[in-house]
Amino acid sequence: MGLSNKIIPKTVLLSVSDKTGIVPFARFLQKQCVKIIATGGTAKILKQNGVKVRSVSSLTRFPEIFDGRVKSIHPNIAGGILGKRDRDQQEAKTNKILWIDMVVCNLYPFQKVAKNPESTMSEKIENIDIGGPTMIRAAAKNNKWVTVIIDPRDYKSIQNSIRGGGINESKRLSLAGKAFDHCASYDRAISTELQSSAVHLRYGENPHQKAFVLNDKHGSFGLPQAKQIQGKEMSYNNFLDGEAALLCLHEFEEPSCVIVKHGSPCGIGSAKTSKLAFVNALKVDPLSAFGGVIAMNKRCDVATAKELNKIFFEIIIAPSFDSGALSIFAKKKNLRVLSMGKYKPKKNLGKEIAGGWVVQDTDLSTVDVSTLKTVTKKIPTKSELITLDLAWKAVKHAKSNAIVVAHNKKIISISGGQTSRVDAVKYALTKVRVPSGAVLASDAFFPFRDSVDLMKKYKIKSIIQPGGSIKDGEVIDACNEYKISMVFTGTRVFKH
Repeated sequence: MGLSNKIIPKTVLLSVSDKTGIVPFARFLQKQCVKIIATGGTAKILKQNGVKVRSVSSLTRFPEIFDGRVKSIHPNIAGGILGKRDRDQQEAKTNKILWIDMVVCNLYPFQKVAKNPESTMSEKIENIDIGGPTMIRAAAKNNKWVTVIIDPRDYKSIQNSIRGGGINESKRLSLAGKAFDHCASYDRAISTELQSSAVHLRYGENPHQKAFVLNDKHGSFGLPQAKQIQGKEMSYNNFLDGEAALLCLHEFEEPSCVIVKHGSPCGIGSAKTSKLAFVNALKVDPLSAFGGVIAMNKRCDVATAKELNKIFFEIIIAPSFDSGALSIFAKKKNLRVLSMGKYKPKKNLGKEIAGGWVVQDTDLSTVDVSTLKTVTKKIPTKSELITLDLAWKAVKHAKSNAIVVAHNKKIISISGGQTSRVDAVKYALTKVRVPSGAVLASDAFFPFRDSVDLMKKYKIKSIIQPGGSIKDGEVIDACNEYKISMVFTGTRVFKH
């Protein structure tokens, strides 16, 4: 059967939650001598508007039961939709099954109910459609003979097709694809809601924006699962900053501390103890650290708590706390203190945009600096490679364009969120006093040699960057001219 094969429906099943346009569409079908079958609410509104309609019960020879929970799940309905017209005729006749050539169905408004903050879980459960998806999927599967419509906006097109001699196979196939997508989105909304519990926040990024957090019970572990020991309730920005801190902290095994402000790290430090790790992180940018979010990967002891207590922070996150440390924090009633188990990042991260979502893999990439390609005449020393590795881990989590400067196995400057690469370099090198012999990491390639020219003035000794610019040669020449070593990772780590 070719794609031009056309079918004019003889019998249609209507079962719609969204009744937009259903009355005029049914009237059109009636004028075309199409037999109309409908479920409860749909049948009622059609009868009220003078449309002749048969109830589903007249086909199933069984009443709708359990307050309408069971009405269309029956062999006479499923068989009428799924039967193959070229081979199942006799079996259908034997079992008194009427062929259903078109299914017009859209589902209970689960998404609308779930978005209502006042709706109960019981109300959400009652708005999970069962029979609807069954009919839609059956019709979509059997699109060789059956047309499925889930969108009232398709009524006009179907009317035109019927007037033109029938609905061709290409159109039926397209509508089937749309129907499966409709069911998939519906199931995803239910899955998300049932596996998550929404906690409404005071407001979003700004007081005029509403916000909530969903507790994902499967696949990842983060702030929504953390135990809040004290402090004000978490805000929308707190969750985002905390996540940024934890994802960056995930790079490190040794005692480490990350300070985040406005979604980007402003301090990263590692040492033999949590206290020294915090001190190293704070030294990077003590001005920006004020009012930031602190995350540590080791237990917070009294010595660390005393250092933390000297500065105002919004949140302190650690795996656990000494009782003495909690006694120190308790004096600051609004300070949010959270303990949580091992952070497990999500495999995929997404952002909702108008008209849909953009989703990508979480950047969990790693590089082994000892195996990286040195593209300059000068080769990094062993100590420089260790510091380059630290700088790369840090630059991966700063907002693009990002530059990180490090010296003697410590981060000393972070520049993120700049719209020009050379400006990012300039800011990173001028915001602190850069000691001679520092190294520099860039989250993306240098488009011109001007950044290296600037680095020469600050006696940068080694660079780590992805490479890949059409002017890599000029950048390498500049490094050779200034006796700067440079390695390419081959991996870009933009963070928007």
